[in-house]
Amino acid sequence: SLRSRLHRLMATADGFIHGSVIEMARVCGNPRCKCAVKGEKHVSLYIEQTRNRKTRMKYIPRAWEGRIRRWANNYRKASELLEEISDEGWSRLSQRKE
Repeated sequence: SLRSRLHRLMATADGFIHGSVIEMARVCGNPRCKCAVKGEKHVSLYIEQTRNRKTRMKYIPRAWEGRIRRWANNYRKASELLEEISDEGWSRLSQRKE
């Protein structure tokens, strides 16, 4: 059932985070750096979240990339399961079933 799948996810997941992992390429400002000399920008990872029309971002160290991607995926899965559970509730309400 949907509830047991959600329960299993909640019990086994090592974390949850609401957001998307994004890559940003930037120039650092050092005139002797490869980004200024060769045009090879520095690429960094961030977790981005928009909530209440406000966006916030947090830098992700490369060593944490897999973990944060997993947490974001866990959050998405849990949200999808909750939506499906809610849909069942709406259906039951429409049919006036207990």
